[in-house]
Amino acid sequence: MDASNAKAGHIRITSDPAGATAYADGAALGATPIEINPADHFRSGFVGLSYRYYGTLTLKKAGCEPWSTDVNDSILSRDVRARLKCDPNYRPDAPAAAKPGSTSGDPTERLERIEALHEKGLISDEEYNRLRTRILDQL
Repeated sequence: MDASNAKAGHIRITSDPAGATAYADGAALGATPIEINPADHFRSGFVGLSYRYYGTLTLKKAGCEPWSTDVNDSILSRDVRARLKCDPNYRPDAPAAAKPGSTSGDPTERLERIEALHEKGLISDEEYNRLRTRILDQL
């Protein structure tokens, strides 16, 4: 077992590049790198005559192709490392709320915009929290 699996039952999900949003069966887990307990996020039950985990692990990052794999006990018994195929020419447009000195627009609309970007995986948890704090500090 890897040193990163020091906590029993936990695995680490990493991506290259880092900062991809990890999803367990469509539910966001957070940005990579992230450590999870598969039992908390994936279904388990009988598949044929075996009792095991099942579901889909997906990683998404703006400018990259989504990465996905069907999970089972073998995959979830060790750390997961994914290399994303990204467009080297991709340059994200800064959300309106993230532009320096941008205070235009209703704060509610700005919060809704960054929430939508976050839910789509276009901005990381860290970016979302930073932008949200900036908008709320301007009230």
